[in-house]
Amino acid sequence: MNARTGLGVAAAIVLTAVLSLGWMLGRQIRELEGAGIDNTQWTLAQLELETAIFARDVIGVAQEAQENADRLRLRFEILISRLGLVRSGKIGRSLVEYPGVPALLEQIDDYVARVDALFAQELSEADLVRIYRETLAVQPMMRELSLDGLDILAEIAEVYRHRVRQQAELTALSGGLLLILLGALLRLIDVQRRRVLERDRVLSRTAERLNSVIGSSLDAIVLADHDGIITDFNPAAEEIFGWRKEEIQGSSVIDTIVPIARRENFAQRIKDFLRTGQGELIGAGRVELAARRRDGEVFPIEAVLTSVEGPKGPVFIGYLRDITDLKAAQARLIAARDTAERADRAKSRFLSVMSHEMRTPLNGIMGVLDLLETSSLAPEQRRQIGVALASAEILLQLVNESLDITRIETGEETIEAQPFAPGPMLQRLLSVLRPLAAEKDLPLDLEAEEADLGLWYEGDPNRVAQIITNLIGNAIKFTEQGLIEVTLGLEPDRIEIAVRDTGIGIASEDIERVFAEFVTRARPEGRQGRSDGLGLAISRRLARLMGGDITVCSTLGRGSTFQLTLPLHRVPPPLEMPVPELIAPASGAARLSVLVIEDNAVNRMVLRGMLHQFGHEVTEAQNGAKGLERLREQRYDVVLMDFEMPVMGGIDATREIRDGLPADRQSPIIGLTAHGSAEARAAGLAAGMNEVYAKPLRLPVLRRLLAAFETVPTAATPDIASAPPAEFVIEAATSSSAQAALFDIDDFDDMAEMLGAEHLVRALDAFEADWRDCLPRLTGDKPAEEGVVAVAHKLRGGAAMLGLTGPVETLGEMETRAPTLYSNEEVAVLRLQIERSIAAARQRVETLEPSGAEA
Repeated sequence: MNARTGLGVAAAIVLTAVLSLGWMLGRQIRELEGAGIDNTQWTLAQLELETAIFARDVIGVAQEAQENADRLRLRFEILISRLGLVRSGKIGRSLVEYPGVPALLEQIDDYVARVDALFAQELSEADLVRIYRETLAVQPMMRELSLDGLDILAEIAEVYRHRVRQQAELTALSGGLLLILLGALLRLIDVQRRRVLERDRVLSRTAERLNSVIGSSLDAIVLADHDGIITDFNPAAEEIFGWRKEEIQGSSVIDTIVPIARRENFAQRIKDFLRTGQGELIGAGRVELAARRRDGEVFPIEAVLTSVEGPKGPVFIGYLRDITDLKAAQARLIAARDTAERADRAKSRFLSVMSHEMRTPLNGIMGVLDLLETSSLAPEQRRQIGVALASAEILLQLVNESLDITRIETGEETIEAQPFAPGPMLQRLLSVLRPLAAEKDLPLDLEAEEADLGLWYEGDPNRVAQIITNLIGNAIKFTEQGLIEVTLGLEPDRIEIAVRDTGIGIASEDIERVFAEFVTRARPEGRQGRSDGLGLAISRRLARLMGGDITVCSTLGRGSTFQLTLPLHRVPPPLEMPVPELIAPASGAARLSVLVIEDNAVNRMVLRGMLHQFGHEVTEAQNGAKGLERLREQRYDVVLMDFEMPVMGGIDATREIRDGLPADRQSPIIGLTAHGSAEARAAGLAAGMNEVYAKPLRLPVLRRLLAAFETVPTAATPDIASAPPAEFVIEAATSSSAQAALFDIDDFDDMAEMLGAEHLVRALDAFEADWRDCLPRLTGDKPAEEGVVAVAHKLRGGAAMLGLTGPVETLGEMETRAPTLYSNEEVAVLRLQIERSIAAARQRVETLEPSGAEA
């Protein structure tokens, strides 16, 4: 209950009390006006007077004649009636209760009885004398009764006057209180009136602002009654829908702004809402709908539909926004996203191809250098080969860095945990990199406690070696004189490796920048400063991926110290510590039976030439199904299995071999794939292959691989995992501006030396024949039962084996897109590229000296 209501109730109660008191006071005043008390006093006075008159009349009758006896009786009756009036009136009860009055009344009653008895007979003179005497005797009693009555009347009058005074005072008090309450109520009413006026002004201003907001709102606001008749239409709605407010007011929403195709559905939803009070659109938040302009154009809107209760039913309010431009922007964003994704895929394909093409000559260079190192060389020649090998290792690492940075950013890079000895690992690294330092006359030394060299830790030795190689390579590059020192510090739960140089140093403001990607700093003489791209960025990310970090302390012009700290735990050394060694073919090695399952004739020819040079027996199969038939007939010492082939691919064929052939027909399977990715390798291993290698398969790798089988009996299956694993090529690239050459000269020359010019010409002829046979299948002029993607893959494998890098890149892109058919323009570009590559390769063969290699 609020103050206003409380004052009203209090005022009503006081007003009722005042009216009641006033009514009682008025009644008492009216009673006073009736002279009831005065009549009683007169009656008491008359009683005494009547007694005296009666005594006088008794004397008079006694002196007169008997005929006046009736008049005397009448006077006596009047006296008795006066006495009766006193006793039966308002004062009668008080007289009875007044002290002494009952006895007095009893005596008077006895007098009345005696006189009345005398009047009952004929009055004699003696009776009259007796009555006179009785009357004279009772007259003092009458006087005393009259006086007592007057006293009682005086008391009653006093009490009555006191009560009237109290009532008057109470009435006056109530009236005063009523006036106070009425004043307070009037004050409250005035305050409320002011508040109402203020609220009215606020509501007026709010209404003005609301109208201004609605009028200036960028969103259309449409109001409609429960029948769907438009009652309000703001300027934004006029601009969006093309209707003027005066034109559309009173029209149906359904007939004006709802598209024709949706009108029936919209009308049904309104009916359902009116019937149930619930709707799918009303009160459901923002929804996307279609609307119709005045000219009939249907366009998308974002709408919020609500309802409020009106005087005649629900009032519908719609907040509508034209999202035509938003939809167009979204479409542009989606298109831009798709373009970016396509560009990213293209970049990944480019990195894959470039990494493959850069790794291939590097593998050739390093393989030739390895072969030269095993021959008789002069000390200076051996030193030069060591420098070349160290440079090739660093160059190969730079090729890997572009792929490593992508893996780390996407979270695909994983850290392995295996026991390794940091001391021997550093000694091997320094032995490889020391020739590079020696070219600048820089000593490269390892500072470590003798006891630390035999300690083992659990971690990823390959990643640790990659980081240290980066740090030492940078130190060699940017140190012209002085020394390079590597310090090893080992704790039970931590290893610390510091690389200190006396090179150009780093300015304090550039220390953190050297760990950013693609950050370079030019020296005054124009040479590139420390951090030439990705090396330090990848090193720090790998360190942090292993839970550690790389810190640097440097003074400009005086050198730098890079320290790698890794939280690795010390472990006991393995019971059998493997000693790395190069496995070379043993003299008089066993002749192996090798099954080559490859759909590309050129690839089969190249592999056959390699295997024949090693003195092994070769059997060929064009697809997985035919290879499976060969394996059912006999067991082979080694199976070289291509991944993608018609009829049955390498993955499916491997599963069939592992699941369907008996144990005596199970041969080691080496997978060969043109997709040099970790996913391809994982798929091959999961299918049951013993190992997976990326094409092209280099001669040293193949020699090392087969050496594991040459040293065991042909009936046994060697453990390939125990042999030094060949590198699985993960394709990447380092420069988006690199242009693939028509063919890789180093690879081609290596192939010519291995196969001989005659066999290489045959391989080129076979590939050209395959190309001419596949050309109409790519354009749809001839049906391709295996699909155009398989045809492109087949051609790409043949081109890769011959080192035709340009066609390999183009065919790789075509294979990745996987369309139904390729366009004539695209095939025309590919044809020109292949023809030029083959022509250039043939010209290269003519310049080579005749080779004595025979197949």
